[in-house]
Amino acid sequence: MPEFELQYPLVLMLLLPAPLFLVLRRRTRHKLPFPAMMPEMRRLRPGFWKRYYNGIFFSLVYLCLIVSLANPGYSKETVEDFIESKWLFLALDLSGSMKRPISRFSDQTLGDLALDGIRSFIDMRRSEDYIGLVAFSSYAKLLAPLTFDKDLLKTKLELVRSKNHSRIYRELGAGGGTNASEAVWLSLSAFFSMLPEENRLSVEQIAGMREFLLGEPAALLDIPQKIRHAGLGTGMAVILFTDGRIEPTIRAHERRGGLPNLVNIITLMKAVGVRFYIISVGGEIDEAVQKAMEPKAGEPTVGRIFVTSRGLDRQQIEEVYREIDILETNRNLTRITLQPRWLRRPLLVFGFGLMILHLILRSLPRLRKL
Repeated sequence: MPEFELQYPLVLMLLLPAPLFLVLRRRTRHKLPFPAMMPEMRRLRPGFWKRYYNGIFFSLVYLCLIVSLANPGYSKETVEDFIESKWLFLALDLSGSMKRPISRFSDQTLGDLALDGIRSFIDMRRSEDYIGLVAFSSYAKLLAPLTFDKDLLKTKLELVRSKNHSRIYRELGAGGGTNASEAVWLSLSAFFSMLPEENRLSVEQIAGMREFLLGEPAALLDIPQKIRHAGLGTGMAVILFTDGRIEPTIRAHERRGGLPNLVNIITLMKAVGVRFYIISVGGEIDEAVQKAMEPKAGEPTVGRIFVTSRGLDRQQIEEVYREIDILETNRNLTRITLQPRWLRRPLLVFGFGLMILHLILRSLPRLRKL
């Protein structure tokens, strides 16, 4: 909205006949004939205000009425400094290999160690950040949607801890695969559904978008314009933790079909600006995935791959998450908003006040006309 505007500007055309109304009003007034006045009586002639205040008030009330119908308005600019709110999804591998103990002398599993790292990362983040949880093995499952409720996130994490033997943990732990691409796609789908209403994607559009991600690496030929211009990616990141092989799912795609390709997902994330971090514990990163993560000339990096040894301890994993926390630091931003202020109501109140004032003046003996 500009600094000043009229909501219905054509209504101002009704101001054109206003002078005609005043002329007709003067000519149609009933006048009594008087003989010629003597020169010394001219000083008794009413002054300008007494002669014309009726017409002045009529003009002002008429003007207020017409302008209020046109509804003028202006914009009030508000400058607000705030801290960027991040949207982060944490994807955790819960395949059978994550059940192995971290050492011969410990009953803590690698999955429990990963949960401790995620829990510490949640504590690092600001209260304004939205964080979601995804767990995966042969398939991916949404544990928690994007939320700033850290207590809820920690409660969901406890559901997939080995000692609790929850139904979700048993279902995911029974899977032998490492379907990382499906977990990342599930996180992106949650981002798509959280966009502002004017850019939000429907379930059908998200399902159609998934068709672009199937097939061999680099098969993603185009990205719909609605995705490119939806404002997705600002302050968004996906953090993937796994001990399995990260590959573009060629073999899985040929075996079962319908799995999104990780290289194509990374290409999509580059296009829309979503950051991607991979924490691979003693796993192998496919060369195609590594190449997809590397930025091309002149473009920013999409994220980073952290490859750790299998002899991982809590201190090492917390150090990795601490580094990711630094990479995803909340920026100081400035928001400028224009708030419309319409003047129809003040004008109507002002016009009504003029009418009351006119009635009061007409009742005063000194201003009453004979």
